[in-house]
Amino acid sequence: MYPVMLNLQDKNVLIVGGGRIAKRKVTGLQGEGARITVMAPEIDAAIESMDVNCIPYPFTKQDISQYDIVFIATNNERVNQEVMSCIHEHQLVNDCSNKTNSNFFNVASFKHDDMRIMISSDGASPEKSKNLKQKLIDLLK
Repeated sequence: MYPVMLNLQDKNVLIVGGGRIAKRKVTGLQGEGARITVMAPEIDAAIESMDVNCIPYPFTKQDISQYDIVFIATNNERVNQEVMSCIHEHQLVNDCSNKTNSNFFNVASFKHDDMRIMISSDGASPEKSKNLKQKLIDLLK
């Protein structure tokens, strides 16, 4: 893995799933200039109130090549595999339920003064990264 920061200005982002994980992804992407689309048969009301394009339908096999980044945020293995079958080589994909399907991972990050501090477990333990992030935030207060 090679750590980088991405400029998401005007990038098309698809999030398949409309629950807790999708909401966390949307929250993290807000304000980064990306055009965000959330697709799921049920979309959390908090997501619907955000500045995103909501498609309230189940994912079906389709051409998703117009998206630069795809997050798979469902707990349905069949749907996740269906999304993976539609991925193109040029796309960045993060399958939140199966890191072997992903070609990138999110990092736990926060801003402190003029620094951005990032923590990664290379997708092995997001919970551990989140806990360490909170400890560092508390330490730097």
